[in-house]
Amino acid sequence: AVRHLAGATLAAMLVGPFLATAARAETATATASASAVVVEPASLINNRSLAFGRFAASTTAGTVTVNPDTGQCTTTGGVVQAGGCHSAEFTGMGVRRMTLRIALPTTIALTGPGGATMTVTTVTMDTTPDLNYLGGNGHGLGNGRRRYEIVPNSGIFNFRVAGTLGVGANQAPGVYTGSFAVTVQYQ
Repeated sequence: AVRHLAGATLAAMLVGPFLATAARAETATATASASAVVVEPASLINNRSLAFGRFAASTTAGTVTVNPDTGQCTTTGGVVQAGGCHSAEFTGMGVRRMTLRIALPTTIALTGPGGATMTVTTVTMDTTPDLNYLGGNGHGLGNGRRRYEIVPNSGIFNFRVAGTLGVGANQAPGVYTGSFAVTVQYQ
C-alpha cells in the first residue's frame, strides 16, 4: 500500500504543474489618452490658423484670397494655386444675447526666406451662424465698430477670419509666416 501511495504522489507532482498552467488566465492592459478643452467665460481661443496654401508665383504680381466662410482660395495675376487654403477659426464664450465687439487687424505681415515679405490686406470674417451683426464698421473697438450679439444658448460661438495675400512678381520661393491678433470686447 505504501508503494501505491508513493506512485500516486509522484504522478500528482508531475501532472500538477501542467494543470495549473493550463488553467491560468492571461490578461493585457493598454493605456489611452483623453482630452477636452474647457472654454472660459469671456475668453477667446484660436482653433485653426489662417493658411494661404501652396502656390507658384510668376513674373506677374497677383493675389491669393481666402474666403472666410468656405476657406476656399481664388487667385489673380500670375499666381497658380496648388491648394491647402483655409480660414483661421476662433471660439469664444459669453452669454446668449450678450453684445460684443470684434477687432481685426487691417494688415498681416508675412516674412519668408532672406527677409522677403508679403502682406495680407482686406482682412475679413464670417460670423454665421453664431453671431448676429448689430452694426458698425472698421477694425477698432471704438463706439459703433463691428458689434455682434451671441446667438447660441450655450454662449459658445465660433467665427472665421481670412484675407487677401499680395504676391509680388518673382516672389522668392519658401515658407512665409506671421501672426495677427483678434480682440473680442465683451459688453
